[in-house]
Amino acid sequence: MKIINYEELFAEFKRDGAISEDANEIANTLIRELCIQTGTGLARFLEVKSCFDNHMALRVWVQKRLDANPDYLVDEMCQQLQSELYGLLPQPACGF
Repeated sequence: MKIINYEELFAEFKRDGAISEDANEIANTLIRELCIQTGTGLARFLEVKSCFDNHMALRVWVQKRLDANPDYLVDEMCQQLQSELYGLLPQPACGF
């Protein structure tokens, strides 16, 4: 008799937009700390589907990063993703 690992099976076929509690918590922290506004356009920089608005795009991006690093700690991952996010986003030009 074959044993089915349902968690592994569900993870393999998880649809875009299925966000865990940890991913939601981290994304909410990043949204607050980085003042990410509602709207669109962020998905392009995060390389997620462009149908998502900024907040959902961030949640999907965070979830993908958590899925790739299953042994994460929430606080450490939040700091790491904040650093990565700074690197992905275009920096505003400061001209005087």
